[in-house]
Amino acid sequence: MRPYDTPMKVSLNFLMRITGMLALAYLGWAIGRSLSDPSPDNLQVFATQLLLLAGAGLGLLVTPSLTIEPIQDLLRRSRSIPITDLFLIGAGVMVGLIFAVLLAVPVASLPEPLNRYLPAGTAALLAYLGGTIFATRKRDIVESMRHWGHSAPTLTLDAREAKPPTRRMILDTSAIIDGRIAAVASTGFLEGTLIVPGFVLAELQQLADSGDDLRRAKGRRGLELLNNMQKQSPLPIEVVNIEVSGATKVDDKLVAMARQYSCPIITNDFNLNRVAALQGVKVLSLNQLSEAVRAPVIQDQRLLVQIRNEGNARQQGVGYLEDGTPVIVEDARHLIGQSAEVIITRLHQTQTGRLVFAHLAE
Repeated sequence: MRPYDTPMKVSLNFLMRITGMLALAYLGWAIGRSLSDPSPDNLQVFATQLLLLAGAGLGLLVTPSLTIEPIQDLLRRSRSIPITDLFLIGAGVMVGLIFAVLLAVPVASLPEPLNRYLPAGTAALLAYLGGTIFATRKRDIVESMRHWGHSAPTLTLDAREAKPPTRRMILDTSAIIDGRIAAVASTGFLEGTLIVPGFVLAELQQLADSGDDLRRAKGRRGLELLNNMQKQSPLPIEVVNIEVSGATKVDDKLVAMARQYSCPIITNDFNLNRVAALQGVKVLSLNQLSEAVRAPVIQDQRLLVQIRNEGNARQQGVGYLEDGTPVIVEDARHLIGQSAEVIITRLHQTQTGRLVFAHLAE
């Protein structure tokens, strides 16, 4: 073979254009013949030829936009969708097609032309609805399948000793640096295993090696706290090296990892909290936890309290907040049975509860 005798490559775009041109040209010719008389005159023949040429030109122009480009866009989007979501969408489409098959017999008995076009339209509509419903309600469907699979366990001798699967929670860099996670873990409110991804540990190491004093102090604090938690925390801590494809930022990797393994993220990062919530990932925020257990009153706050009892010390009166927290008011013994405006002076937390001290407002 000589150098210039190279085989010609035909692109898929060109083939689809030719196929669309021929198909729409035939469709234009068929429409023209159906609208013409059995023995068409010259005007009808010319109109049929115009429809054929119009169909050919239209097919040559719009076929890639209707065939190749939507398929390429669908394949490009499917690369960023987890495989579990694809399976759920496929299952929804199959369920929709099953309902379409059940409706095919009554729909086929309709008069012309409904019995010719309605079955295909019904199948397409039900397949789309099934895939959409399964994609939007995937969490509910997965939870229902789990409950259904464990709804009637078999009672055996070993069933009473079986333990539920260990819950896993992913630690974010901000939660490690914050330090409150160690105190929360020691109280016993959390159960399961704390997961530290390798890229979070690498971010802590990068902060510890930073030239900025503040960033270096944060990184070292996080590494030291993590080391102490591995030794003293009642919750097991695992460092896992998992590479998350398609993500470069640490926040994106955390969200992708949490979605893949169905784990909540423990973080103090507000932006990560919002992004994760939008993608259906559960977030455990230490800031929200702190706000939830915050005292109902603060120092220097003014309250209207009814003095009900006398206190232990001389001249003290005792009122109560709505949650039953006692408010000890100095020099208010003479106001028992009356309401008085008081100013909070200090809060005292004990193992049995919270005490609020106040004095009468002038």
